[in-house]
Order: sequence, then C-alpha cells, then structure tokens
Amino acid sequence: MLEPEGEAVHSFIVSAPVKVSLIIPHFSETRSENLNKLIDEIKAQSFQGIEIIIVRGVSPQGKAINEGVSRSQGEILMVMDDDSRMGNSSVIENLVRVIRENPSVGMAGASILTPPEANPFQKRAVKQFPRFNMPIVDEITDSDFPCHGCAAFPRGVFFSIGKEREDILRGLDPDLRVRIRNAGYRVVLVPDTWAYHPLPESLSKFIRVFIRNGYGSAYLQATHPEINYDTSERVSDKTFMAKRSFFYRIFRYPVRLIQSFLTFQWLRFLGYSVYLLGYLAGYVRFGVLKSLPANLNKK
Repeated sequence: MLEPEGEAVHSFIVSAPVKVSLIIPHFSETRSENLNKLIDEIKAQSFQGIEIIIVRGVSPQGKAINEGVSRSQGEILMVMDDDSRMGNSSVIENLVRVIRENPSVGMAGASILTPPEANPFQKRAVKQFPRFNMPIVDEITDSDFPCHGCAAFPRGVFFSIGKEREDILRGLDPDLRVRIRNAGYRVVLVPDTWAYHPLPESLSKFIRVFIRNGYGSAYLQATHPEINYDTSERVSDKTFMAKRSFFYRIFRYPVRLIQSFLTFQWLRFLGYSVYLLGYLAGYVRFGVLKSLPANLNKK
C-alpha cells in the first residue's frame, strides 16, 4: 500500500540498478485504490530496474510529470495515469526493448483498452470511441494513438524537446507527439503491449468529462492556438495531419455530429454535443469576455 506523504513527490526503487523511471501524476485520493493496484502490478513486471515516482496534487499534468522527471534516475522515462493498469507482466519489458533496439523511436506507447471489469455503460461507450479501444498491434506501428496513459521515452529525447509543457490544461498528448516527430523521432505503438484505462463509469461523469474537454479546448484555442492540434482515430493513418486550420475544424464538427447520429452512435453524439456546449462556454470565458474592455469586464 502507498501511504499518504506530506511532500508532493514521493519516489521508491522497486529494483536496482534503476533503468526505468515510471512517473505517475496523482491528482485525487479517490483513485488511491487503483493506484495501489497499479503499483503492485509494476512490482510484478518481468523487467528489473524500476523506480516509481508518485507526484501528488500538482497541476497541470505537464508540470507534475516534469517535477517527477527532475527526481528521476532512469535512462528511460515512462508515464502512466493514476487510473491506468498494466495489461500484463511484460508491458515495461516490451516498451524498453523497442526503444533500445530502435534509436529512431522517441515515444513508445501501449495500446489502451477498457478494463475487463468495466461496467455495461463503459463497455457500450468504448465501442464508439476508438482511442479507448485500440487494437493490439503485432508489429511496431507508427501511430497517433500513443498517449500518457502508458508510454515510454528515451531520457535524452525527452529533454531535447524541452520536456512537457506546463502552461496548458488540455492537449498535452497531441503537443508532445508533434514535438517528438518534429525533432525527427518516431511515435509508435509497441507489439503485444497494452494497458487498461477506463472511460467515465456513469452517464453523468461522461457528460462532465466532455464538457470539461470542450472548455479546455476553447482555452487552448484562445491562449495557444498554434498548438491546438488534431488527433486521428485510425491506428495507422498516413494521411493524418496534426495541424488543421481552425475553420476546417469548425466546418468538420457538424459533419461528425450528423455521422454519429445517422449511425446510431448515441453516446458519441451526446459526447460531441456536450463538448460543444463546453467549448462555447470556454469561448465566452476566454474569448469574448477576455476581449472586453477591463472596466466592462468587471461589471
């Protein structure tokens, strides 16, 4: 069991010498039970030479990860969410092998699946959201799917791109993937490697998450439009372009709404709809109100 610590960063060595530093941002004590299970799974990994670094209560996520990295020792850095779980005992071994054998790889990710114990709502929802139901690949696959849910990076690559951004609330995954590719490295899914990461467990939480994501996207567009990147829903998409114009995305959105409605993907339609509500609220907050004269904005 991981006991609460007074300091924000708590680290311990699972096995020495340390080769992999696994950083887990931990924002809410409601996830402590899952975090303790994850730690037990890390200890049971076939790979030896791991340290675990828990970063408590530090936000945004990029800052939490960077604080963990500042305390790390490993030649390979790894990140997992505190609500993620290992798919099997060879996850870390597989990620490390791909990085060591392929110097061109700057980010190696596990496929993200919904946990076997997911409730009926989650199992229904995941069928409509490919990024939470990724295929397990059988060869190294260049992809836009790798994410902070479970991914590893060569230490040198991570530092060479300037580490994580600490000034954005949303869009950390797309930004990191783009910067790694722009530096000349590959972003890949690793064969026979997966981790579990759940969708929200109820309709009310599902709605809150999509409203929050829309709100965060509006914040990103208002404050850092240059890094408001697109994401792909295909595991390997050679036509994928990370940067699309704002107007292109505006006109594409109703098309996606209509497609989800016509194909009876009701949860996807609902997600897109409440995301739009969140975006509009964020647009008013960070766009319209911010642009008003200071004396008017205070009224």
